[in-house]
Amino acid sequence: MKITKEAQAQARRLMRLCMGADGRLQEDNVRRVATTLCSEKPRNYLAILKSFTDMVRLEVQRHTATVTTARPVQKAEKAAIRAKLDARHPGLHYEWLTDPSLIAGMTVKVGDNVTDASVRSRIERLEKLIS
Repeated sequence: MKITKEAQAQARRLMRLCMGADGRLQEDNVRRVATTLCSEKPRNYLAILKSFTDMVRLEVQRHTATVTTARPVQKAEKAAIRAKLDARHPGLHYEWLTDPSLIAGMTVKVGDNVTDASVRSRIERLEKLIS
């Protein structure tokens, strides 16, 4: 589906309506906007809704930290990781994943930024240097 500039502009205006005074996305406003859009069905509403949902998804990703470790993380370790990340990116939501293929260490993804401190990535870098 081709999204016109007009539909994108309308979606951006709707997105601004969903932002709170603190600059954070307000979940109840997002629901209200999406429900109203689907019930009223203005011209090009599908394109507007698609663009709007893409913007919401990207905004949520910007404020979500996905921490992947080789083994389950203990409460004290989680608190330390949260403290370091909150100092750089206040107000994050956390997602904790376990991936034994990392061997040891962790990867942290916040928005588009990925920090890979896993043993698997170090081994892969060494293999590239050797070959």
